Amino acid sequence: MRLADPLDQASGLRRLFAPEPAFQSLGVLGPDARRTARACAAIGLSMGRRGHRVMVMDETRAPHNVAGLLGILPRYSLADAPSRGLVSVVQQAPDGLVLLAAQDGLNILAGLSEHNLLDMAEAWQVRADRPEWLMLNGGDGPLRCHGLAATASLRVLVIPGNRAALADAYAVMKSVHTAWSGNNWLVLVDGAEEGQALGLFTSLSETAQRFLGVTPSFLGCIARETPGTQPAVLDAVLVDSLSEAGSRQTETERINFEQYWQRMWLYSRTTAEAATKKVQNGWRNAG
Repeated sequence: MRLADPLDQASGLRRLFAPEPAFQSLGVLGPDARRTARACAAIGLSMGRRGHRVMVMDETRAPHNVAGLLGILPRYSLADAPSRGLVSVVQQAPDGLVLLAAQDGLNILAGLSEHNLLDMAEAWQVRADRPEWLMLNGGDGPLRCHGLAATASLRVLVIPGNRAALADAYAVMKSVHTAWSGNNWLVLVDGAEEGQALGLFTSLSETAQRFLGVTPSFLGCIARETPGTQPAVLDAVLVDSLSEAGSRQTETERINFEQYWQRMWLYSRTTAEAATKKVQNGWRNAG
């Protein structure tokens, strides 16, 4: 994704009045932080090489995040965006990717006013091309279930290629679905051949349909990680499958870049309020 010269007013006006590109939000989640980050990086790089404009929000701390896998140490983060501007805090990455360090992003957004949020998102239009894809690396620990990635319209659940991990993978899906319901789930199996991957997917899919009413789609599988190597580029079929899943969304499901930031902000506010009420109820019960 190309960032503009901040003094290039002509470019800024062209971006501001340019036709709105199709926009998709994609949350990449899973029970294993490193596998999830590797899948997120692979998807982002693959889309970038095919000409898509991709921003990756990295909710996970190093080393098990996208920036760490790509050997990048971001200087700024989402916490600096209100004062410096969103364009100034992102980091250029290979193949046109733009990285935004968003550790503790849920609490950072909850602390912003709606006015500051809108100013931050709208200012991006003047200084940079609008992303076609905003990918959220879903983090680990509590973040993988209740981070900003839960708000994405499309979700990719990354399953380790062994049956023992299915229970944890389903727990992530259930928690995210409870936090922000949505039926657009795709499953990517990491470290398994296609036959084994399909078996794992079938088991998970049957459970999700029975208990959550969710029918996930099989995205595919990626080879086991080779230590010390960069994330692999995905097969073109997998990238096409993601693009097709995004294009199948209804008009009511489609939102633009600025509206998605509002969605994340509202989610962060409601999550913060729920946490406060839980603490207050605990105090009352203790008293």
